[in-house]
Amino acid sequence: MSETSDSDILMNGEEWFAKNWRLLLNSALMILVGVAGYNWWINSGAESASAAEEELHSAISSNTTNLLQMALELNGVHVKHPKNKVGERALILSANIALQEGEYETAKKRFESYLSEYETDGNWLTEAKIGQAICKEAEGDVKSAINVYQSLTNSISSSISGRSIALLESAKVDLDPLPSRPEPVKEEPEKPNTSKGIELETNIPSPLDPEALDNK
Repeated sequence: MSETSDSDILMNGEEWFAKNWRLLLNSALMILVGVAGYNWWINSGAESASAAEEELHSAISSNTTNLLQMALELNGVHVKHPKNKVGERALILSANIALQEGEYETAKKRFESYLSEYETDGNWLTEAKIGQAICKEAEGDVKSAINVYQSLTNSISSSISGRSIALLESAKVDLDPLPSRPEPVKEEPEKPNTSKGIELETNIPSPLDPEALDNK
């Protein structure tokens, strides 16, 4: 009974394989292609990250004394490699250098680009928010800057919280207007007091007064 059952299974298996060998072959090929594609993707990503690291290092270690040129090169690294962490780091460095050099419009655009591209998983989101607020304050939009500083004063990071509080206090300081220069007081010369002299003259009898002559 068991021998018959085993032979039936073998015969059925052979028949099933004869009918479905193409399906098995296609499945195996798909698995092989998937594994090969995954390995290629991993290797390609590693090569891209390596190239980005080299370009980032080249931009930072260049002998240029023009920091704005360095910031431009770093921004170029981000443009070429926007999808990896190297490109993200290049963008935030580029924005910070532009801010330090007083290029507020350029820095603000790069901070805004960072916040837009890496809003969900960025490593320097708070840095970008602070930088953007500083640019707005420098351009006269103090109200927007204060709102950002206030939102970051309760940050988990003590350094971010401390910086935000300091920037907030600085932005809220209203300098009193300088006092106007006082006009010099004109000193008038003292007038001689002749009232006493007049009284003396009235009390002194005139030598021609007849009463005075009679008294003598």
